[in-house]
Amino acid sequence: MFQSRYLPLALSALALAVLTTACGKTEPEASTLPPPATTTVGTDIDDSVVTARVKTAFTKDDGIKGTDIAVETRKGEVILSGFVDNRSQIDRAVILAKTIEGVHNVRNDLVVKQ
Repeated sequence: MFQSRYLPLALSALALAVLTTACGKTEPEASTLPPPATTTVGTDIDDSVVTARVKTAFTKDDGIKGTDIAVETRKGEVILSGFVDNRSQIDRAVILAKTIEGVHNVRNDLVVKQ
C-alpha cells in the first residue's frame, strides 16, 4: 500500500525536476554565434609597424630611394605596388622587404616604367 500511494507523487516530482533542469539550460545555436575574429587590434598595429619599417628601409637604400613604391601590409604579407625605373629596383625592393621583421611574404606588383 505504501508503494502505490506515494508512487504517483514520486514520479510527478521526478518529472518536474527533469523538466525544470532541462528548461534552464539552452545551448546557443550555431547561427546566433558571432563569427571568430580574423583580425585583431594587435594584428593591425603589427601590420602598420611592418609597413613603416619597410618604407624606412626603402628611404635609406640608395638603390630605391625616391622611387614611387607604395607599401601595404595585411596579416604579415607586404604588398609592393607602383612604378620603378628598372628591374634591379624591383629585385632590391623585394629583397629589402623580406629582411624586415614581421614580414611573412612579399607580393610584388611593381611595374617598370616604359
